[in-house]
Parts: sequence; C-alpha cells; structure tokens
Amino acid sequence: MKQKKSFMYIASFLALTIAPTGRFVFGAVLIIELLLLEVLGILLNSLVSKLKLEQIRTYFVMFFMIAITLLYRQILVLTYTEIALILGFILYFPPVCVFLTHTLFTNNEEPLEIRLKDGISTTLVFSVVILIFYLFRDVAGYGTFTFFGKNHRIYEKILFNPDNVGIFTFFATIPGALVLTGIIIYLFLFVRNKFRIISSRGDIAAKDIAANKGESK
Repeated sequence: MKQKKSFMYIASFLALTIAPTGRFVFGAVLIIELLLLEVLGILLNSLVSKLKLEQIRTYFVMFFMIAITLLYRQILVLTYTEIALILGFILYFPPVCVFLTHTLFTNNEEPLEIRLKDGISTTLVFSVVILIFYLFRDVAGYGTFTFFGKNHRIYEKILFNPDNVGIFTFFATIPGALVLTGIIIYLFLFVRNKFRIISSRGDIAAKDIAANKGESK
C-alpha cells in the first residue's frame, strides 16, 4: 500500500511540475488549490461515511472536487485573469492528484481529527517541495521572483539580468524541469530506501534482543 502511494505521489509531482510554466506564482496558485481540496476532500469523505453512501463515494468525491475546482478557477478569472488563462486546464490537475494520493488510500474508519492531521501534514511537506521547485526555476531559470501583485496583476521582481542566467535557463524549459524532477524523485527514493533499511535493521535487532532474553530465561 505504501509503495503504491509513493508512486501516486511521484505521478502527482510530475503532473504539478512539468506542464506549468516555471514561475513561483503559478506554483503558489496550484498549491493553494491543492491544500483547499485536501481539507475539503477529507471533510467530504467523513460526511459520506456518516450518510452511509459508500457505494457512490468515488463519484460523489470526484464531482465535489471538480465543482470546487470550477469555483476556484472562476475566482481566479475575476481576480487574476492572466494566471487563469496561462494555467488553463492545468488547474484540473490538483483534484486528480488529491484523489490519487489520499482519497484512494484513506482509511475512513479513523477519527476525523487524525485524518485531517495526517492529510494536511503530508500535503504540506509535498507542497513545500513543489514550491521550492518552482522558486528554483523562477530564480535560476528566469532571474526573477513572481507573486500576486496589485491591481490583479502578476508581480515580477527582476533579481538579476536575464542575460546573465547562462546555463540555468535550461531549468526554465520542459526538458530542464524533467531533469530537475528526476533528481528530486531520485533523492526521494534514496531517502525512503535508507529509512526502510534502518527500520528493518531496527526490527531485526529488536527480534534478536527478544530471542536472547528468551534463551536466557
């Protein structure tokens, strides 16, 4: 189950990082949507369980997430039209990501408080990694920092001359994003395997200690 969930996170990471333009403000928009859908999705799953609608859970949750995404997109259209136009259909990636990483693997028998705590904490870690990814592409690839500006416009701060970015402009392209994503996924798998090895060694040591105690008795 954990391995399948890890693959879902990798697929979600690819969906949220490869297609969009590598500007920090776009990453922030997607992460806000992701967190909103995560919290509302957990609450909706809890409501479905209380109403005994288990048979239509999948359809109900997906319909709700799409509806929230449409509302979120309309708010963007009214406030930051440029962002809504540039992101386009990419705004529909977060509901799919939330559904794959959490809804399919959620234990609905756990208390709501525990599900909220685990879901939000995991999504926050995932979100921070994605925001760092976008920040690096924005700064290194374009030499700028972008965020929400006044008068419904994108704020852009030029940090250094774009002509001096040099080889780092590669990370502003889709191939560069793929390379950067590959590095992040490799590090994730490397760290996960290291923790797994340490955990297995700890279990073996605990069994040996228990066996030695049994023999001594």
